[in-house]
Amino acid sequence: MKFPKNLYALTLAGLIGAATPFAIPAQAQEAAPSAAEVTGDEIDAFVVAYQRVIAIEQQYAPEIAEAADPGQQDELRQEALVEQTDAVEQTPGIDVDRYVEIITIAQADPDLNTRILEKLNQ
Repeated sequence: MKFPKNLYALTLAGLIGAATPFAIPAQAQEAAPSAAEVTGDEIDAFVVAYQRVIAIEQQYAPEIAEAADPGQQDELRQEALVEQTDAVEQTPGIDVDRYVEIITIAQADPDLNTRILEKLNQ
């Protein structure tokens, strides 16, 4: 199965804590578009997708931690990634590429990051 090239950032989003919700590789930050390009509807869709990604991560984390075999851990991680990707793609108003773009923008723009955090905390 072929995974989106931005799956790495999607995975990071699933591993991120609430205090710093949007951490991504530095090279992705360099070409960050402006927060003005993110609409309120996109933020709403992003928040729904983000919550789904986090829920999947929380579901798989104990299984991955308990798996004795590294191969089994990798298999579980792949399953989680597929489910996370599907969760984002099934969220109306957003796809994986836009999800990753919004993470990138939020990392570079504290105002957008704050807007997203406010939505997450509602």
